[in-house]
Amino acid sequence: MTPQQTVEAFIGHWNACDVEAMLALCAEDIVYHNIPMEPIHGTTAMRAMVEGFLANVARCDWQTHAIAASGNTVLTERTDIFHFKDGRRAAIRVMGTFEIGTDGRIAAWRDYFDMLEFQREFAGG
Repeated sequence: MTPQQTVEAFIGHWNACDVEAMLALCAEDIVYHNIPMEPIHGTTAMRAMVEGFLANVARCDWQTHAIAASGNTVLTERTDIFHFKDGRRAAIRVMGTFEIGTDGRIAAWRDYFDMLEFQREFAGG
């Protein structure tokens, strides 16, 4: 897969809430950083975070508005939509940067978003 195809597949696995498939595309020592939060290091920590986050989510609908690849770096402009089991919905605008390692897996993933928008959208969850 090309770096862009890897990221597109990764987003598809988020939309399917398929944690195993997500993590299969990540390097063991991935650095996952939701800026402005603290970074997460490694797939074990990433699994714990993702599974905790998805515990109350019925489905995801990440919509990619623009994607660009240069070498092993892929940039995404997205709206990440989460549909909760209790019927609520949250949507946040995200700019994502993915760095693909030499093994073809995601070595670094940084998402940039507005924390106030996140807090407003996820209030009550």
